[in-house]
Amino acid sequence: DTHIAAEPAAESRGVNMTAHLEKVVAEILAERDQLSGVIIDGDVALDDGQPGDYTQLKKLLEPLVGAGRPIHCTLGNHDDRAHFLDAYPEFSGASSVENKHCSVIETGPANLVLIDTLRFVDQVEGEIGATQQKWIAEYLEANPDKPAIIIGHHYPQVFRTDVIPGDKEIKISGLIDSESFLEVLHSHPAAKAYLFGHSHRWGVQMEENELTQVNLPPTAYVFDRTRPSGWVRAAISAEGMKLELRSLDPSHPQHGETHNLAWS
Repeated sequence: DTHIAAEPAAESRGVNMTAHLEKVVAEILAERDQLSGVIIDGDVALDDGQPGDYTQLKKLLEPLVGAGRPIHCTLGNHDDRAHFLDAYPEFSGASSVENKHCSVIETGPANLVLIDTLRFVDQVEGEIGATQQKWIAEYLEANPDKPAIIIGHHYPQVFRTDVIPGDKEIKISGLIDSESFLEVLHSHPAAKAYLFGHSHRWGVQMEENELTQVNLPPTAYVFDRTRPSGWVRAAISAEGMKLELRSLDPSHPQHGETHNLAWS
């Protein structure tokens, strides 16, 4: 969640998003071991994905492009798909699913499946949709022997009807089709982890069925000031994935926190 605004001086919740991203870019370029690429997991733009937001984003990411670091973006509820593709015409027509911005990055140790959970611009809930779910299932089915890491903006949100009455109206802020999406992932052992943002809350949760859910932190603002903003360094191997939190505040108690995910 970068939430970049067209105006570099713009602030939200006391944070200058441009300054935060500039710091992250500088930290990435200063890495002793060169990173293979960068993924921004949705809510790239501030509120409703205005063209100027993406223009400013491209300007901020130019040092990474110049250093040969590939950049990939998923889309969140504060993005506008058409405006994003206008800013990045190289992605137009390249998606594996019509009317969605999704793709696969095939690395040696694992496949990264980038999905599009944008439902409506500037409305909180997200959706994968039946067509994109079918594409995910078919890809996992066709690649059963290689670990897959699925990356999308919205978090799964499944309500237990044995705890919450089924007729009670519940506000959906995550994926409206969470249950069917998780069924797809759970039914394919190649799916090892789902990485998402949206809540601006860093955390890693291992499930009994070994699908790990990773809630990425924002580079922009946090809703809870005790939580870190920053970025996550991922090192992927044939055995698993190591995640390390890089807080923008090095004094934060979670700065440098690591999680080792082992493929079984």
